[in-house]
Amino acid sequence: MGKRLKPPWNYGSNKNKILEQGAIVKKGKGFIKAALVYPNTYKAGMSSLGFQTVYRIANNINFLACERVFMPDPKQKAQGLKCDLKVKSLESGLTLNKFDIILFSISFENDFIHIVQLLGKAGIPLRSPDRNHTHPLVVAGGVACFLNPEPIAPFIDCFLLGEAECLLEPFFDKFLKKIDKNSFLHSLEKIIPGAYVPALHNDKNPFQIKVQYLKNLDTITTATSILTTETAFKDTFLIETLKGCPHGCRFCSAGFIYRPPRIYPAENIYRAMDTATGKTDKIGLVSSAIADHPDITNICDYGLKHNFKLSFSSLRADKLTHEFITALSAAKVKTATIAPEAGSARMRNIINKNIDEQNILCAAQRLVNAGIMNLKLYFMIGLPFEQDQDILAIVDLTKNIKSVFLEASKKQKKIGTITLSVNPFIPKPFTPFQWAGMTDEATLKKRVALIRQGLKKIANVKINVESLRKAKIHALLSRGDQKASDLIESALKNGWSFTMKQNKAYCDSIVYQETPVDTPLPWDFLDNRVKKDFLAKEFVKSRQGKKSPACPMIDCNRCNTCI
Repeated sequence: MGKRLKPPWNYGSNKNKILEQGAIVKKGKGFIKAALVYPNTYKAGMSSLGFQTVYRIANNINFLACERVFMPDPKQKAQGLKCDLKVKSLESGLTLNKFDIILFSISFENDFIHIVQLLGKAGIPLRSPDRNHTHPLVVAGGVACFLNPEPIAPFIDCFLLGEAECLLEPFFDKFLKKIDKNSFLHSLEKIIPGAYVPALHNDKNPFQIKVQYLKNLDTITTATSILTTETAFKDTFLIETLKGCPHGCRFCSAGFIYRPPRIYPAENIYRAMDTATGKTDKIGLVSSAIADHPDITNICDYGLKHNFKLSFSSLRADKLTHEFITALSAAKVKTATIAPEAGSARMRNIINKNIDEQNILCAAQRLVNAGIMNLKLYFMIGLPFEQDQDILAIVDLTKNIKSVFLEASKKQKKIGTITLSVNPFIPKPFTPFQWAGMTDEATLKKRVALIRQGLKKIANVKINVESLRKAKIHALLSRGDQKASDLIESALKNGWSFTMKQNKAYCDSIVYQETPVDTPLPWDFLDNRVKKDFLAKEFVKSRQGKKSPACPMIDCNRCNTCI
């Protein structure tokens, strides 16, 4: 089978190198050649733990040589870094059309548009029926796919829907033994749970695909496989602490598709930290609910005792205990991120964000008292049943946070910055808000203006707003059916000018219209474990402003929510 090499790779010019630790190159004959494609830049792809996990699992299969491919990055080219517009693999320089199989790892729906761009650059026919035995098999997976694969289904030969640990080894075992491409695809759904072959189905052929999940994480560790200088978390060794989130915020897909949440044993996280020793002094703990890990304080203590600098993803205001904040301070965290999501108690009830203003103000005060001087606040606008008064409440809450922030900062004799990240709400599949429509762009612009006007005279407060145009495209790609593929392909032909004007009625119906709860949805054929009638009841409760309890996590059989 040849040699498996693990060199420390250097990419780029002498002036601007990309340094890596942990890349794998398999040289020799007899390997199945797989291109693992992240349809975005190197920096985005290598920041994804999911992508790195697939790379590790795939290269642990002895007959498989898995190489990475990314979108060309014009910024890298301008900086003198390696950037080949022909789209070649990082490890050996092979073009996409030279591989036996292409694996798209897709985390975000906005990257759907890059898939056809990459196939087109490689000279591979865009649509699955137009490809033959001479072309690589085109496979896709990742969380964006097991939310709703339909907008890109016509471009994909088969999907692997679920967690890679459940799917990759059995899939490649069958791929190794295949006789021909057609017979392999026709048998795949019968032999691989979680496989979806779009060409086998039509509107008259009802079916269901069961998305695959690990039962527990007792023997699993999800952590950085390749350390690199060029990520959003430079030279940081990322470790996932739990999958999912127990709190049930009604807009959040991760809180429902990963329900019930699963916790990585603390011992697994300690071993992952040990793996990072000697490679880096930076550890990033990531999950949708960092502070909900029952051993989070011990985990922080372990990292600090081993001289790691710790960083954390978003923190929940009501979970910031004295012990946890002490750990944050000891880790020399400079900026803490809190997600109130909404300004008013009414809207927090609607979205089931079970924190109150006192939780938020107390968290801000404690953080600054501990020397964490910069706060980042996530807010959403355009949420279901939102009114202008709820937007003005974002302004009032920010002012109240600033007042507490300023008082605590005086004791520290220095003042930091409060940064608002304002994001348009996008209704996502498999959430209680999957039937809601997105708020129109004119109203969103008005609400952004209310926030800017209300805070324009407040010092040390910055406001960042996500592109409203990109959010609208994101909503279409999140919620569309297979007709959305025509818009994606048209964008390629029009020089990547993605526009919804060519089919405005269709786009508006997908993006803006609220859907009755008894209407079939494009992703209904996926079984993501949470009962649809439960989501519908949650949507009704949101309209009534009623809250729901969090997922019990440990006592999983108590609520009868999951299938």
